Amino acid sequence: MHLFLIGAGHVGLVTAVGLVRLGHRLTVADIDETRIAGLAKGIPPVFEPGLEEAIARAAGAGLLAFTTDLTPPTDSAFSIVTVSTPTGPDGPLSTANVERVVAGLLETTDAGHTIVVRSTLPIDGPARLLALRGAGAGTAAIVTNPEFMREGSALRDFDRPDRLVVGWIERRDEAAARAVLGLYAGIDAPTLVADARSVALVKLATNVFLAAKVAYANELARICDVVGADVDTVADGIGLDPRIGRAFLTAGPGYGGSCLPEQAIALSLITAARDIPTPLITAVSRSNETHQRAIVARLGTLLDEGGGAATGAVPAGSPGPGVRGRRIALLGLSFKANTDDVRESPALSLARYLRDAGATVVGTDPRANAKASLADPDLVTAETPAAAVDGADAVLVATEWREYADLDWTALAARMAGDLVYDTRDIAPADEVRAAGLRYASLGRD
Repeated sequence: MHLFLIGAGHVGLVTAVGLVRLGHRLTVADIDETRIAGLAKGIPPVFEPGLEEAIARAAGAGLLAFTTDLTPPTDSAFSIVTVSTPTGPDGPLSTANVERVVAGLLETTDAGHTIVVRSTLPIDGPARLLALRGAGAGTAAIVTNPEFMREGSALRDFDRPDRLVVGWIERRDEAAARAVLGLYAGIDAPTLVADARSVALVKLATNVFLAAKVAYANELARICDVVGADVDTVADGIGLDPRIGRAFLTAGPGYGGSCLPEQAIALSLITAARDIPTPLITAVSRSNETHQRAIVARLGTLLDEGGGAATGAVPAGSPGPGVRGRRIALLGLSFKANTDDVRESPALSLARYLRDAGATVVGTDPRANAKASLADPDLVTAETPAAAVDGADAVLVATEWREYADLDWTALAARMAGDLVYDTRDIAPADEVRAAGLRYASLGRD
């Protein structure tokens, strides 16, 4: 089947190549001429493991084409919308891009067409789409089909999803919603077809719940630091309870990316605007920020315990300078490994909090240096870990890139001014770091 897709970003491109592998042919459209020109040459605008190769195979087989024309091909019965829902004047999850694209599709299609909105919608998103269509009977069906893919493993998540969810805007769209499930024939997963309002909340509530699990694990890590417990052991024990599970209970520098932070804030703002008391949901974002500030404070305490020079005199008997005047090498800038996405990256939050506290920060990342510099023009970046640690008083590991498990810590130690490695991801080998003559500390771990 020939499918039309608008929005050549991360979700759109993974969806496109996933549908090609299910036997469909895709035309992908985007208004960004530079992006489309790059894709025509096989260069995707985002990094996702396996994506570039999948695009090349699909395009080479004549099953994937790119265009800036937003008019669906005449032989396509489905248009899939994967444009962004960024933060706008009214807060996160602005539907302006979605509404603009859907309005255009309604003008160029008829009742035989189905518009599939895969973009993440706020709770009132379905009502906005219904208002666009109005009461006319001769218009295309509109359904929602949120994705549940994780960056870094998105292709695998598309092929083996934990669920397929489709929502109908009105009851008359229910048959179209069920037809959308047919596009995924060949995938074995539980399915849910329901009203689009409930489906929108399924998407938001899922990500906010996952964010809450991450925040809970990080609060446990801070407790472990004080009482001498090991957060991984604690999480393993909790995860043995089948009602809870182990996933998303791994302590780290906080959650980030385009989904969890934005949707945690969005849901709390939506409920506040409707006078719905949701103290638990509201606390999730606050907990994430508190945790990142606590990491900076902990790093300062560890530096003080180790002594060493810092800018500015410190009176006798007073607390140490913490991170003020220190040079910190930040390993990792993307919000997680295997992506170049720095949106709401905890590493960039740590960089800002460190600078606010008076530290000098030099960051590095295998994939995300360029995007990090655009997101934070004040951030100094280095091309390699070795260059980042030159003269550093401490190394702060913020992203779990496998490359950081294989560093030559003896060589890095020789370049450092200090001797502290603070690993928030438990990726650096503690024994090798200590054997290099460095102090090693890991978040919530022995």
